[in-house]
Amino acid sequence: MNRDLPALANQFFDVLIVGGGILGAGIARDAALRGLTVALVDRADFAAGTSSRSSKLIHGGFRYLEQRAFGLVAESCRERAVLQRIAPHLVRPLPFLLPVYAHNRNSLGRVRAGMFLYDLFAGFPKAIRHQSLPAIRTLMKEPNLARTGLTGSVLFYDCQEDDARFCLDNILDAAERGAAVANYTELTEFVTREDRLIAARVRDRLGGPSFEIAARVFVNATGPWGPRVAALAPFDAGEIALQPTKGVHLLLPQLTQKYALAFQARSDGRVLFVLPWGDCSIVGTTDTDFDGDPASVRVEPADIEYLLAEVNTLLPGKAVTPADIITTFAGVRALLRSDHAAPSARSREHRIARAGQNLVHIAGGKYTTYRLIARDAVNLAERILDRRPSACRTGDTPLRSHRPPPTGDRLAEIPDVCQSDIIYACAHEMAVKLGDVMRRRTSLALSRHGGPDVAERVAGIMAKNLGWTDVRLRTEFQEYFDEWKRSRP
Repeated sequence: MNRDLPALANQFFDVLIVGGGILGAGIARDAALRGLTVALVDRADFAAGTSSRSSKLIHGGFRYLEQRAFGLVAESCRERAVLQRIAPHLVRPLPFLLPVYAHNRNSLGRVRAGMFLYDLFAGFPKAIRHQSLPAIRTLMKEPNLARTGLTGSVLFYDCQEDDARFCLDNILDAAERGAAVANYTELTEFVTREDRLIAARVRDRLGGPSFEIAARVFVNATGPWGPRVAALAPFDAGEIALQPTKGVHLLLPQLTQKYALAFQARSDGRVLFVLPWGDCSIVGTTDTDFDGDPASVRVEPADIEYLLAEVNTLLPGKAVTPADIITTFAGVRALLRSDHAAPSARSREHRIARAGQNLVHIAGGKYTTYRLIARDAVNLAERILDRRPSACRTGDTPLRSHRPPPTGDRLAEIPDVCQSDIIYACAHEMAVKLGDVMRRRTSLALSRHGGPDVAERVAGIMAKNLGWTDVRLRTEFQEYFDEWKRSRP
């Protein structure tokens, strides 16, 4: 499967989606399943923004119970079950320990009560509902936990995913059902007629010409870039006011023996995670205000200091330092503007707004509920199209695996196998840049194998299969290397 730009230029679509993150990908798949003609473009690679920079969780969001967001938690728990059912190869159960200390804002009793609600919303059978553990059993499960003040813990289940791969499989599924999709295709302006959009003018950021894509409905699914896209249309989009926050994660050597950890930060009471990721651990996430360019979001020294201090308080025997950090990643959450002063307390609800006759804006939401947000957006698109409402089929149509993602160990130990995976990504998954393969078609960048030695080998394989010149090869390597250096402390 290749970037088919002529297909975008030479067809009149029912729906054009701008944005190839999880929301745009979900909308494209839903619309294609309903029989609409669909186009999707993204100015960068699919999932290059927030959708590859999350905590890698499909979860109910138990921490939102404290904000009394019961509807959101119940909805998220139901969606977790749906996504496990349609994509069991991507959404896998993950056991968590939530240790509770005497200094925590929420006592063990209060945490237990919250987990009772969490299980109730999830509809778990009794066998897999949460368990309350005394301190001694908690330490038997994770001996590295701090002992002083430990009152006990709660053992519960959520799910882990590879966020970039999940997004890509939605894109590929939509394309197999007839959607015309292209990465590195940037919207530059809308063509309007009175109160309607009639086309979008885009340019090929890989050196091709600009052209127009004609459609009947246009969907702005660009997350934190939403206001910029909205500004290209002469319609009021006041209902999508955003208040973005930044989330930061660190990749560290393995910190736990078996369980993921959810814990209350000593300094501010926020819930943080230590998550298993191959032979490493992901630690995060921060939640701080962000008003810059989403493309330039970076991990700052203060973010690292905060996370390491909290991890060392929780796991004092590990004594992690900045020198232990393998890599970092940061993303911007496109949260709705709210009256909450604390970023972590802002709503994860979503809003879908119509501007003019046929422009649809999406704001807010969370990864776990992407399918419901996509459903609502396609429902509105069908109303705009004066089409008889049709049923959303994404909840009962399996999302098949297009290719198991290779790991860093496979490249190090079985290079022939990994070489075939890289060739496949170039030929069938629209990987056109080195970062596409290192960061999103595989998880190499988020492993011990994300450095220049492995990247150079991957670039060489891509060059042979994509016909890169020596200049292009050097440019791709330098671009990836510069980003890799910025991700290290």
